[in-house]
Amino acid sequence: MTATVAGQDGPPRTATFAVAAGRLPGVGHTLAVLRNPLRFLCSLQRQADIVRVDLGPMSTLFLTAPDLINTMLVDRRDNFDKGRFYDKVRPLAGNGVVLAQGAEHRRQLAMIKPAFHRTQLTGYTDVMHAVVEERIRDWRAGQTLAVDKEMHTITLCILARTMFGAGIAADTARELAELLPDVLKAIMVRTLDPGDVLARLPLPMNRRFDTAHARLRAAIHRVMLSYQDGVTDGTDMLSMLLAARDERTGQPMTEDEICDQIVAVTMAGSETAATAMTWMFHELARHPEVERRVMDEVGDVLGDRRCTFADVSKLPYCRRVLQEVLRLRQPIMVISRRTTTEVPIGGGCLRAGAELFYSPYAVFRDPAHFPDPMRFDPDRWLTTPATNLPRGTYTPFGGGPRHCIGEHFAWAMMTVVLTEIVRRWRLRPAPGTRVREMPWATINPSSMPMVATPAG
Repeated sequence: MTATVAGQDGPPRTATFAVAAGRLPGVGHTLAVLRNPLRFLCSLQRQADIVRVDLGPMSTLFLTAPDLINTMLVDRRDNFDKGRFYDKVRPLAGNGVVLAQGAEHRRQLAMIKPAFHRTQLTGYTDVMHAVVEERIRDWRAGQTLAVDKEMHTITLCILARTMFGAGIAADTARELAELLPDVLKAIMVRTLDPGDVLARLPLPMNRRFDTAHARLRAAIHRVMLSYQDGVTDGTDMLSMLLAARDERTGQPMTEDEICDQIVAVTMAGSETAATAMTWMFHELARHPEVERRVMDEVGDVLGDRRCTFADVSKLPYCRRVLQEVLRLRQPIMVISRRTTTEVPIGGGCLRAGAELFYSPYAVFRDPAHFPDPMRFDPDRWLTTPATNLPRGTYTPFGGGPRHCIGEHFAWAMMTVVLTEIVRRWRLRPAPGTRVREMPWATINPSSMPMVATPAG
């Protein structure tokens, strides 16, 4: 076992502890996880506050209680690092701010914060509008769109332009769209491989990853060289990273460090945002009364003008719709941490080196925290605002020092995409479509073919 639940240290209440049901000799819970990972994760919520899950020879602990999740993310944050799974990602994706730990994470966070300042976000919102307008300009009445692919393309193009500026965005966006899926897929597969066997085999997937990873780095290097020739107006994210200086030493980031930041931000921002926006249009199609209220608010607040960054906070119903999408259709399956010291938690004590997880997806669907959890109801946030929930209950962007630095960027992007598309188009499922949740790097829809009809 990796922990005990005896003792008097830590929070005043004593957490319950259980070994997850369905454990088999030799493989532990691996087969149950592979058979239906989402159902397995949700089942843990009903078993105990801390649930031991054995993945082959590796024992892990899943936290299901919000107060314990908050203890891990916030109250005892200095006693945890990102964990074994992030250790496996780091050699593949670099040591950007998403993956860096301890003092290195704090150093990088301080250096990249200016790139996400409100002033920058105001300019980024203009870029978001331009990308969405360009993309939906070619949509036609009656056309069947692969909405999941459309949202990924829009997201990648927005990230490319905000990172690299408009002068080179088209080429960069196309290259990212081509390279990133192979990179993300290989990283996820290698991360979930308990014995690190797959990475050593001469598989086509590994060759594709090695090639795509090298090309991705080379493309970013070429962009950085072009900046020496003045191909930037200084307002894009890469310009901010190049201008950043270490608060203690005054030194800039190295080229490799900047490359790591770009890869990390692209990986963290592209999949989750695109997946959430895909589910957003799925839910609007299922709930036309919600879509109508969104349209009415957009018309009342914005009229015919674009949504600015200042407007994001002036569209309360749109905000509640997005909050509910991120609850019911939370893209992130699990988040991990690892104890760096002995840690008191829940009336017990975790040894150093314990691997911990929690599932935002499962917590957000727990009826103990969200009544009638499978009902898509944006107005639940009127009766129980997120700020009134116990800490650790609703964490769509994480918590503590690892809280997503791009949260405000993500809210702005989702709001712009929502407002621009609903005022022009209605998206409805193509005949015969059956959408299923597919857990992978994020919890994606199996496919999302939708028919576009002009708004009227």
